[in-house]
Amino acid sequence: MSNEQMSSPWNESERLAALRSYRVLDTPPEPEFDDLVQLAAHCCQAPIALISLIDERRQWFKAEVGLGTRETPLDRSICLSAMLQPGLTVVPDLAEDHRFASNPLVTADPRLRFYAGAVLRAPDGLPLGALCVLDHVPRVFSEEQAAALTLLARQVMSQFELRRAIAERDEQLEASHRIEQRQSLLVRELHHRVKNTLATVQGLVGATGRSTGSFDEFYRSFSKRISSLAKTHNLLTEDYWQTAPLREIALNELKPFAESRVPRFMLVGPPVELSADLAVPVGMALHELTTNAVRYGALSAPGGYVEIRWDVVEVEGFRKLHLEWREHGGPPVSEPQHCGFGSTLLQLVLPMQCNGKVEVRYDRAGLRFRMDAPLIEHRLVPGY
Repeated sequence: MSNEQMSSPWNESERLAALRSYRVLDTPPEPEFDDLVQLAAHCCQAPIALISLIDERRQWFKAEVGLGTRETPLDRSICLSAMLQPGLTVVPDLAEDHRFASNPLVTADPRLRFYAGAVLRAPDGLPLGALCVLDHVPRVFSEEQAAALTLLARQVMSQFELRRAIAERDEQLEASHRIEQRQSLLVRELHHRVKNTLATVQGLVGATGRSTGSFDEFYRSFSKRISSLAKTHNLLTEDYWQTAPLREIALNELKPFAESRVPRFMLVGPPVELSADLAVPVGMALHELTTNAVRYGALSAPGGYVEIRWDVVEVEGFRKLHLEWREHGGPPVSEPQHCGFGSTLLQLVLPMQCNGKVEVRYDRAGLRFRMDAPLIEHRLVPGY
């Protein structure tokens, strides 16, 4: 007999869900349950006592005495039939009952002949199994023994409920502890990021001031750089200041050209998440490259376009970001006579901040920029 063949007043999937909610299946023996089966065997003067739970394709014993096994196939289960009864099921002689006469547990070892089982029922009424006693000979079950077995079955369910409540409490405490840890890490990361941002802004003020000739020019350049920094920070806040997607960082700078009838940029590369300490300088570098392309390079000419390619390569066991910026179709390019903030950022600041290698080539056909930097894989604040 299988679960699908039982004629039951309950929904079997709901019953199995209720059983698994106790998280007791396949757990090691516990004294609380071992004591209850010992007491059931003693009260009922039976050599075998079991706390039997009916799983999808087996009956599993949380505790047993006298049988010597922890589970049997479901087609040998006597408790499966007992679950269909409202309370106590007593079979004085299994060999004389047509439901069990051909059961291998009756016809072969251990040659069971007597069965009494009290249903283990969850508070919502769904049956989980039975507390049962068995004997090798037919016998009569007294009213006192029946009352004792029924009472002990209620105690089994009380232990299950207590066990589940303790497990749920422990899970809630652990979840609360994880949230507290996460909040602490988030505050630390935010503090670190604010300090870095203020330092970056301070550096931008000085560098922009030294590279501009008037207040209006300073204001325009500084505002655009702060706006670029803010866009990268917006991406970082979506992941609790941890990472930002490289593609989105590049799109933030090139969005003004996204709706052009003639393609003005190409983004080619796999999905890559940059840690905050890498995302911010890369975002600033792409801003400076875009600004330069609009003023003097490929994006200043109607047919010019920018190509950004990236990949992640493994070098000596470490993953590195390889990023290239190439300009096509713009005016002829020559190395600038004056080293402004953009050049300083790309060639001096960026390698130091990213712990990487940077190459800038002023090819006549278009500016070429290349960067190789190690990826920071560790997340300080874990994701939900």
